[in-house]
Amino acid sequence: MDHPAEPIRRTGWGRLALGALGFMTLAPLWAAAVPLAALQLASIRRRTSELAPAGLATGISLWWLVQPGELPDQFLRAVVLLASVAFLILTVRTGWSFIHRALAGTLMGFAVASLLLPVFGSSWPELIWWVEFRQGIAFRSMIGILATLFDTIGSSDVSAVDIRDLERRFADTARLMGRFSPAIVTLQVLAALALAAAVYRRIAVQPIGQVPGRFRDFRFSEHLGWAVVAALMIIVIPRIAALKLLAANALLVAGVLYALRGAAVVAFGLQVLGTGGIVFWLFATLAIVFMLPIVVGGAILLGVLDAGLNLRRRWIDAASR
Repeated sequence: MDHPAEPIRRTGWGRLALGALGFMTLAPLWAAAVPLAALQLASIRRRTSELAPAGLATGISLWWLVQPGELPDQFLRAVVLLASVAFLILTVRTGWSFIHRALAGTLMGFAVASLLLPVFGSSWPELIWWVEFRQGIAFRSMIGILATLFDTIGSSDVSAVDIRDLERRFADTARLMGRFSPAIVTLQVLAALALAAAVYRRIAVQPIGQVPGRFRDFRFSEHLGWAVVAALMIIVIPRIAALKLLAANALLVAGVLYALRGAAVVAFGLQVLGTGGIVFWLFATLAIVFMLPIVVGGAILLGVLDAGLNLRRRWIDAASR
């Protein structure tokens, strides 16, 4: 949820640093510099306090965009660049909330980059193969390190059968990451836009567009539910099997968004109860470590319920009564 009327907050750099560390586990940190540079250049007022960060973000963006790399790296750079341009145009031309601008900009950038793949002699099957190939190499390296470690310490608890089972599990994971690479790229770009917007709102003198609100207020249009229904119909109906992989990727992105919405409801509830902040993140960390499947499923369910029942508004109304 965005709050255009709120004063721009210059604090919260600690939480932002933690968010940047979390983002680095998902995508290169430099990806967030591209939308940040676009936003800064569009709102710069020729002040020294803005010129330095704008120049730094622009320089990092150009350096990252021109780096050589394999097909997955280049595709991510293309989507980030195109999505940043679309996001900036929507920011200047519309009064949409951040999440809707980010979703629309990411989908536009993703669509254009996908259409450009054949122009540069590539295709989605080749891109998926590259993702599986690279993940397979990374997983085999991990298995080799583990096997060497077990041999060094003389552990008798790990046999060749266990290693082969681990290899099969890693191979299945690599195939899944290849098949769901469209969803992974989409989430990476959304995260880059969110991190860039969070930094931008703290350093811009006069930021443009609605700024992102607090995490506990995170929500999006209930129309996303229709996209989920359409994706489920595609998966269920056998005659349109060619679109099943695309529908599965759409469901993954929607599931992550609904899980984030559910987590925001929990954060809001803890705030209403007089706790929050460190308590929420401590609770979230422990829950993820020890009960990840249950936590994700519960967060998605809570997010869906909030989309239909507006739980946070009901809590506010009940508290006011």
